Parts: sequence; structure tokens; C-alpha cells
Amino acid sequence: MKKLFLLILGLGIIAGLFYFSTKPTVDETKTTGEAEESMEINDDLSVPELEDFDQEIQGLDESINQL
Repeated sequence: MKKLFLLILGLGIIAGLFYFSTKPTVDETKTTGEAEESMEINDDLSVPELEDFDQEIQGLDESINQL
């Protein structure tokens, strides 16, 4: 009876150590609360470059619609 008790106690301790060693830490589960950087329009682009970009986007949209 005493051996069975010690065996169960030992297995419980091993299971507890395994559980707490694989549990994520507080730092891994919390976010920093900082927002991700969003894309901003670059004012350095000229109007012709923006028009070319718009035409490329429209061409890609048409290609996607054909698929």
C-alpha cells in the first residue's frame, strides 16, 4: 500500500513538473499594446507614377476576374 502511494505521488510530481515546464510564460502570452505600423502614402510619388500604378492594379483585377 505504501509503495502504491509513493508511486502515485511520484507520478503526480513528475506530471506537475512537466505541466509547469511546458506552460508559456507571461511574456509570451501578453501583447505589447503597440499598434502595427500602417502603410502610408508616399508624397514623393508623382502623378504619372500613381497613374501607372493604378493601371497595373486594374490590369491585375481584370486578370483575376478572368480566372
